[in-house]
Amino acid sequence: MMKSPGNPFVLNTYHGKKYFCDRENDIEVLRNHIDNDRNVVLFAWRRLGKSALIQRFFEELEDSGEFETLYVDLLATHSIEEAIKAITTVTYDKYGKTHSGFSATMQKLFSALGATISFNPLSGIPELSIGIKQPGMEDHSLNALGVFLQERKKRIVITIDEFQQISHYAEKNAEAVFRTWVQLFPDIRFIFSGSHRTMMVEMFAENSRPFYQSAQLMSLLPIALEKYTPFIQGHFEDNGKTISAELIEKIYAWARGQTYTIQLICNYLFAQFNHVEEEDFHKICSDILEQHQAIFANFPKMLTRTQWNVFKAIAKEEPLFSPLNKDFLTKHRLGAASSVSTALKALQKQELVVVDEGVYLVHEVLLARWMARL
Repeated sequence: MMKSPGNPFVLNTYHGKKYFCDRENDIEVLRNHIDNDRNVVLFAWRRLGKSALIQRFFEELEDSGEFETLYVDLLATHSIEEAIKAITTVTYDKYGKTHSGFSATMQKLFSALGATISFNPLSGIPELSIGIKQPGMEDHSLNALGVFLQERKKRIVITIDEFQQISHYAEKNAEAVFRTWVQLFPDIRFIFSGSHRTMMVEMFAENSRPFYQSAQLMSLLPIALEKYTPFIQGHFEDNGKTISAELIEKIYAWARGQTYTIQLICNYLFAQFNHVEEEDFHKICSDILEQHQAIFANFPKMLTRTQWNVFKAIAKEEPLFSPLNKDFLTKHRLGAASSVSTALKALQKQELVVVDEGVYLVHEVLLARWMARL
């Protein structure tokens, strides 16, 4: 049981249904897919609450008594071997700890994987090593994991988060290896999620890729303002504090509906004020941007001069519909349209700039707001 957070606007993890805003329709769609044996691709712009949604959905699945769930994050992995280690570690954390010690089925799995577990002498934390020594052992190891999970009495749902990471692995056949694994175990449901929206869509929508049309595409959109307003006001009122619907609308617009940024602003406002006024909102936004100054100041060093100038101009112009328009180029002294076009393509490839319903935006909201003040 999680302890109640000190601040109801939590930032870094799922803290229970009470501190989770809406997403009821998204949960219903996910449940329909899983109940009807469909795998899902969940993609979204960054910081819209994708991981929290999955944790909320998994809570519902586990509470039903029909499912067991595993959440694997591949963000820090760079090879198939590291991915298998991540999946094995999550499996061990879920099933390896029993009242009687190491279960016989887990011992069998570890034997098949060539895996060993030891304990750090200082921290006492278990450390896992997997003996994938020869090419081709990846298929064997994934098969062993699949057999173990398929033999569970309850239905298994696995989320593989930051799944686009496998396209960067040194092994050029990584996508094919994982696609074969999914096909071999049709009783296991998979949710492939990722924060690089463009790459996720390409992996599942391009007919030359192994995962082509193998799962249902599900785009996560911002939570509606009419859902967020009572959620925010409710937490303020429960603690004897007040904030107006009009001010919440301004927070929502400034944050561009991005879940993390809304939560961050409300977290600070809740902590510092009993009755929130508009000047309080502006002060908090300014404080937050100043705190990020050291990070954001590195961006000019990471980009070419033209890329930086285009990047900054987009932030200042938001919303921008025509980045090659003569008036835009002249206003921000960006030079030739061909150079701007090249810079723009580079920024989009890195997803620093995204196009949402025909509008060009700086992907990260706080960075956009900081650059707009330069």
